[in-house]
Amino acid sequence: MAVEEAKQFNGFSRTAADLPPGMSGENARPPLGGASSTSTTETTTSTSDAWALQKARSIYTASTDYLNTNVTNQWERNLRHFRNQHAPGTPYDRKDWKRSRTFRPKTRANVKASEAAAAASVFSTKELVDIQPRNPSSVAQVVNAQITKNIVEYRLDSSPLSWMLTVIGAYQDTKVYGICISHQYWKYREHVDVIPAEDDEGNPIYGTDEATGERVPMGTEKRSVVEDSLCVDLIEPENFRFDPMCDWRNPAQTSEYLQWLRPMSAGTALSMMSEEMEDTRTGQPRWRKYSLQQVLSCSTESWDSRTRRAREGYERMDPAQARASGDEFTTVWAHLNIVREKGVDIAWWTMGTELVLTDPMPLREMYPHLRPGQRPFVVGTSSLEAHRNYPAGDVEQAAPTQEEINTVANQRLDNVKLVLNKRYHVRRGSQIDIDALMRNVSGGAVMMNDPEKDVVTVATPDVTGSSYQEHDRLATEMDELLGGFSQASVMNNRNLSETKGGMDRVATSAGAVQDYGISLFFETWLGPVLKDIVHLTQMYESDETVIALAVEKSDAFKKYGLDHVTDELLMQELVVQVNVGLGNTDPMARLQKLIFGVSNVNGIPGMAKRLRGTALADEIMGALGYKDSTRFYLTEEESKNLPPDPPPPEIAVKEHELAIREKDNEQRHAKEAAEFDLKREIAYAELALKEKLTLEQMYVKLGIEKAQQKTLRDSKALDASLKISEHNLKRTEQKDKPAPASKPPPKGGK
Repeated sequence: MAVEEAKQFNGFSRTAADLPPGMSGENARPPLGGASSTSTTETTTSTSDAWALQKARSIYTASTDYLNTNVTNQWERNLRHFRNQHAPGTPYDRKDWKRSRTFRPKTRANVKASEAAAAASVFSTKELVDIQPRNPSSVAQVVNAQITKNIVEYRLDSSPLSWMLTVIGAYQDTKVYGICISHQYWKYREHVDVIPAEDDEGNPIYGTDEATGERVPMGTEKRSVVEDSLCVDLIEPENFRFDPMCDWRNPAQTSEYLQWLRPMSAGTALSMMSEEMEDTRTGQPRWRKYSLQQVLSCSTESWDSRTRRAREGYERMDPAQARASGDEFTTVWAHLNIVREKGVDIAWWTMGTELVLTDPMPLREMYPHLRPGQRPFVVGTSSLEAHRNYPAGDVEQAAPTQEEINTVANQRLDNVKLVLNKRYHVRRGSQIDIDALMRNVSGGAVMMNDPEKDVVTVATPDVTGSSYQEHDRLATEMDELLGGFSQASVMNNRNLSETKGGMDRVATSAGAVQDYGISLFFETWLGPVLKDIVHLTQMYESDETVIALAVEKSDAFKKYGLDHVTDELLMQELVVQVNVGLGNTDPMARLQKLIFGVSNVNGIPGMAKRLRGTALADEIMGALGYKDSTRFYLTEEESKNLPPDPPPPEIAVKEHELAIREKDNEQRHAKEAAEFDLKREIAYAELALKEKLTLEQMYVKLGIEKAQQKTLRDSKALDASLKISEHNLKRTEQKDKPAPASKPPPKGGK
């Protein structure tokens, strides 16, 4: 989407009241690289630059003094503990310290455990973000939600963003520094090549520059996209400044000023001033042109950062100073300054506090995707301290306990060394090989005059078990503070650990503390960053391949018969939610909760048939360490041509038994109906015999139609009964007839 369209979408309007002193409007802007041709513009530029430099110096000086006085010392201590080094000012940090100086890495172990828990919660499944339409009845919003979700998932998986490293790095910053800062933006750069125009004879064609009146060669521009990507950059906390009196719940959006100290090479700074590189989409202005010498004059700034040296290790050189070679690879510092003037955020770039790189402009003109009152930075935390803008992270909270653990451990090591390598009292002036005595080599010899009087061995008792108990209790207290669950936690709760239920209670309590920190991190950093990513995607995504893949995976796009994606379609209002929650640090416990919850919900009438099987399968496989279930199960498209599933064996047996019973019932009912009809016909036949009538006459007399007595089902039985009735009737008639007279026997015969 073009910048002008973005301004119109955001309801952006620029007036003279929005600008700093000396800037009266759009026409007051000087050219990017040179001076104005009129004295009015020169005066305006000079006034604006003086105001911009004065504000930049004021912000830098005040914020640097505040950090050095209140924050830097603690950050240096935290970084030393995080790197398993003793903090400055402790006896172990002295070079002349000859005793044990071991550092027990309890702090690093707890931070690493917290990072693993955060990774399990965020990256256990493929679908990190859930995007829903604000109005479910709107077709455009429903389609936009699906397409945007597919685009965001693709961008988060792309290699330039390094999403997993960014998230875990931000979470680590909250543990070490107490806060994390990120900058969300879209990086777009075009390389502009000018193809010179020539006449028919091959000679260059010249024209006249309207501004200077000079002859310049004519030509056509050829543009090629150098970079077009979504960016989420983590900022070192010492390089981001905000007002200490801002709202502690949301410093980046409520501070009266912001200043980002961005290190870069001098060559990178010169490329951002070059006319061959241009940004025509995101609103980022081109920097004013300066020479390499002018840029290098600002390169010495911020070399004395104690925080950066502590992070890199004091045995290493400061990276910024290591690149002070005086050429294009030298590190220079560009400052993005944001100041709230009359309720409007004004932004501009400076090189250090000496050179103005861009004219002051409203922040929403530099970042058109921003909503009203929003800034392109997010400050997050994983620990809460009300009314404190730099809260204490886990490393700072555990620092006293970590130092006590080191003290107990080093004293115990000193005791063990004294037990194994005795301390000696040597008589002054005695002729003893002191070097051999101090080496105490196994099997070695020490020359002396009087072994009984010249050297006395000092016996040191071995350390008791109380030292180990104190060490374990300190470790347990540290685990309780940070939400860790280690072997020391189990051993120091023997009454509980002897039962599985007791261990489960300890693990659940530790997991609740970890989940609390993760939920704060999601609320303060991950959620706002994902919302910014959605807005950036809606505003600037133009890669046809990415959009085509997103449309192909969208069921709603096909369902509603849409044929193409428009800017209006992508700019719908959406609801963004993070697909993680509490209780997700233990995969097995998470899986048990999921199955338990689904089983109980399915018991509610009407809920079982509304279950989304694919989403449930993805969640279960995600808890087991896989991204989704597509590796093991067919997708919905692939499974459409499969035959229907056979019923389970138990159901098949029951259906077979029911079919047999139904068949038996039908046969029994048919038999009973036939017997009943037969008995009825016999009764009619007997009645007809008594009345000396035929069956037809009997039916007429009784008013019964014969056709009504016959059905297709028992027609054969009725025919059989009629035959029997007629046979019986004939037999009865024969009995009623008189018998014939017997013939007399023949005469004379026997």
